[in-house]
Amino acid sequence: MHFQCIVAQSADEGLQMVMDHSPDAILLDIKLPDHLGLTVLDRLKSNTKTRHIPVFAMSADDYKEAALRMGAIGFTSKPMEREMIGQMISKLEQKFTQKVNQVLIVEDDELLRTSMSKLISAEGIEITSVANAKDAIKELKNKVFDCMVLDLRLPDMSGADLLESMSKQKLPTFPPVIIYTGSSLNYDEEMNLRRFSRSIIVKGVHSPERLLDEVSIFLHLAEVDMSVEHRKLIEKSHNQVQDLDNKKILLVDDDIRNIFALTSALEHKGASIIVARNGIEALEKLDLDANLDLVLMDVMMPEMDGYEATRRIRQQKKFANLPIIAVTAKAMKEDYEKCIESGMNDYISKPVELDKLFSLIRVWMPKMISPKNVND
Repeated sequence: MHFQCIVAQSADEGLQMVMDHSPDAILLDIKLPDHLGLTVLDRLKSNTKTRHIPVFAMSADDYKEAALRMGAIGFTSKPMEREMIGQMISKLEQKFTQKVNQVLIVEDDELLRTSMSKLISAEGIEITSVANAKDAIKELKNKVFDCMVLDLRLPDMSGADLLESMSKQKLPTFPPVIIYTGSSLNYDEEMNLRRFSRSIIVKGVHSPERLLDEVSIFLHLAEVDMSVEHRKLIEKSHNQVQDLDNKKILLVDDDIRNIFALTSALEHKGASIIVARNGIEALEKLDLDANLDLVLMDVMMPEMDGYEATRRIRQQKKFANLPIIAVTAKAMKEDYEKCIESGMNDYISKPVELDKLFSLIRVWMPKMISPKNVND
């Protein structure tokens, strides 16, 4: 298909090649030998220099909902026929050569609808705004949209019901949906909405910046093509958002220097940290508080190492889905495989790179892997 192809065989190598070569598009495998490709996707979309590059994800396992939610333009299952590979590349080419992006705003408040349009409006973006679900369906049937911003409180139908209706309609495409709502949601409501939406933003003081940030990801807007005002708003959004607000993390490590460094970094991001000095203490801490969101597990510790502690944690049904990330001084393939075999989800080697650690945490933190049924 006349493209120059650059090949990387690991997550770290791939990320470095993106930085070195600034490719027009990326085909990303999820099951890579050193880390999940989802960590690559997260780091690409967190970097204003690379977030505009369209990424098509692929895997033998079902990571579709996670990949799409994190900003991939598509997902396909392995093994793939040559025809499917051609379709993937064509979709990527269509995205990085696209000159005009279409955005649909569904909001019944006229004043807010107007302010949202002004916020998102820029060269190369065409905005269609409607006040109800009926008009939204009409527009979706007649035009292909690259992104949809949806309020949940509409006069003729709830936003949740509109998404259900869209999933049953024969639409040209089901666009990435950003929920923009003033309603507080309980867990079940949020999980139901995540079946169809890529992002949920609760309206508030800093929500306009977050909305612009999310829209720019799904439209694959390059920073260089944004106005100075838009770039400042997105930078402001990145500085304000605490990735780990209200999350509880168990840090298991016997090295006081690592404990201090990681605790400081994670608390700065909004997390609450519980410390254990070895595997035995880790099990005791989990017995006292089962409502933890994630475990950072050092591998080599006295009394009980990280492998044995993880195996014992996994023996308890209530911790079957608790994310456990190994923190290890070793970075050999056999060490990674030993971590996975013991029940860990992923690993990071010492000295810990904080950007990579935050990326791993975002990938594995509960509710980051959204439920199935995103209609692509």
